[in-house]
Amino acid sequence: MNIGRGGVRYFLGMVDRFDGFPPDGLQFLQHLGGRDKAWFDTNRATYTAAVAEPAKAFVAALGERLQTDVSADLVALPKANGSIAPINNDLRFAPDKSPYKDHLLLKFWEGANKKVAPTLYVRLSASEVGYATGAMLSDLDRWRELIDDAATGGALVDAIDALRQGRELDVAGEAYKQVPKPYPQDHPRAALLRHKTFQARWSEPVPSSVHDAAFVDHCVERLQLCAPIHRWLVTHL
Repeated sequence: MNIGRGGVRYFLGMVDRFDGFPPDGLQFLQHLGGRDKAWFDTNRATYTAAVAEPAKAFVAALGERLQTDVSADLVALPKANGSIAPINNDLRFAPDKSPYKDHLLLKFWEGANKKVAPTLYVRLSASEVGYATGAMLSDLDRWRELIDDAATGGALVDAIDALRQGRELDVAGEAYKQVPKPYPQDHPRAALLRHKTFQARWSEPVPSSVHDAAFVDHCVERLQLCAPIHRWLVTHL
């Protein structure tokens, strides 16, 4: 086990070096959505070798780079239910969903409570790579005060606008139809005041580098673009 700066733990000695996701790994993800447990069990060896193990190596490699290039306190745990979201859907809350996801969701968070901490995301499917920065808003009163304030709210809007340049950015988490009281309905940052969670995200086609070590560089470049929003979330929430 290697202890990085800020106490971030990387299990670098316990995972292989990342050399890319093999083509059969992406093909597995493409076919997984809609399949049942019997199919998954039959193809488990492919999942382990071509998806799960490369994902662990990728999290370790990307986490180390993000700690250097974005924030020393980002946490990367190369294991399921750490930085790697479970490949199965929780059907207790969405019984109509497929038992399995058709993508990998990888998380790098900064803060003591993973569930609400500001987080950087990579979402990999057979055709797209998604990137995101966001946080659960555990204290909505605090969030609304920050958004209402011209300095802090304006700084977040500026960071969002900068990230929007050159891409189709989705700012997700707006949950209320009306701006909550006591804020006016025509507030200059009304949309953000209506949020219950916050995430700024976009997707791109999967690059050819997904099959080699250069995919880490590709993802670092994208997640560095998220750094101003991430720092705002870490600083203020």
